[in-house]
Formats: sequence, structure tokens, C-alpha cells
Amino acid sequence: MTKQLVIWLPLFLFCIVSTVDALSHQLKRRSFFGVTLGSVAVAQTPAMAEGNEKIIGGVTVYKTATGLQYIELEEGTGPSPRYGQLCSISYTAYLQLPNEKKKEKFDSAVFLTKHGNGRLIAGLDEGLHTMKVGGKRRIIIPPKLGFDDIALGPMPESPLDRYKLNGLLDKMVEKRGGNLIYDVELRLVRDDEADQGYYDDQSLTEEQQKTLMENINGGGRADSLSMEGVEA
Repeated sequence: MTKQLVIWLPLFLFCIVSTVDALSHQLKRRSFFGVTLGSVAVAQTPAMAEGNEKIIGGVTVYKTATGLQYIELEEGTGPSPRYGQLCSISYTAYLQLPNEKKKEKFDSAVFLTKHGNGRLIAGLDEGLHTMKVGGKRRIIIPPKLGFDDIALGPMPESPLDRYKLNGLLDKMVEKRGGNLIYDVELRLVRDDEADQGYYDDQSLTEEQQKTLMENINGGGRADSLSMEGVEA
């Protein structure tokens, strides 16, 4: 009994300390991101950056009303994504802290997302909205449009990369600033065949609303059809 206590007690204490430490970090982040999120109202529809641009080192940097900035690395030739469509992107992600020239890379991947579903960090979702298929863009995301305490994606798959991102976000909170930087290529945009039209760039027409309600309430008809030809 004594041996088991000696073995398990340090592990139990370590778990308690780790949990308290994690909660402390979460509260600090929630406080920091809560302040930055409350400082600017983020529009539901991404704002175009036309007329709000500047030249830095010979490069045109566009800035939207939400504070998002981006640089067009290569103009695409395909369509721009609409809300509800599936988007295939490849990206490399960095975090740059205030007054530091070096960017810290924490992720690189090919990623499939449903545009506008609320599961992507707001800045990346906004930056994708005005891209065109085949285009490449550097998206510079301020804290209020990045990872908040809900931990939206995309998250690194590797545990080591997640650990690195976690540490960088803590430094961002400590230094009260910094930016996420995503170098993104929009590879493909496609309609989601399973989408029933819950959201889009434009309001539904009366006919579309009727169709949507029929789809939602269509279970009764499907049940009656499935019972045809079945003897009692």
C-alpha cells in the first residue's frame, strides 16, 4: 500500500498542478482575446479592402474594416468561394510577436473546410472569401480575428506543433500583441451536395425558403414512402 502511494502520489500532484496551470493560461487568454474582440465589431460579411491599401517596401498591403491585412502573392483566375461551399486550401502558418522580425512557423498542411461554418478562425475565413481559385495570398491576422479560447481551427495535427502553438499564444498574451500569418493557396471550390441552404452570401428567396422547409420537414414524407408496399 505504501509503495503504491509513493508511486501514485507524485503523479496525482503533477496532474493537479498541470490542470491549475492550464486553467490559469485559459483565463489569461480569455481576458486578452475578450478585450481585443470587444474593441472592434467584426462584420458578418467580409469587407473589401479597395481604397484602403498602402505600399510597404514596394509591396501593396490591403487592409479591411475589421483590421485584417493581406498581400496578393498571385492573383487567381477561378471563382471566389461562397458561404456553404467546400474549399480546399494549402497553407503555411506562422506567428509573429511584437517588435520581432522573425516569424515562428507552427503548421503547414492541406485543409478542407466548409466556408462560413464558424469553425475556422475568423481572419482566415474572411481572407478566403475574396480570394479566387488558383490564387495565393498572405493573410495577416490580428489577435481579435485569430485563435480565441474556443480554439477554432485549423489546428496542427502534430502534438509537438500544437504544443509550440500553445506556447506562442501564451507569449502573445504576455506581450499583448502579435499577428498570425497564413500563406494560403486556394486550390478548389465546390458546392456541398449535402448542404440544404442554411447559409449563403445572399438572403433566400420565398421559393427557396419554402424548399428549405420542405427539406427540413421531409422526414414525414420519406417515412410514408418507405412504408409503401409493406403489409401490416
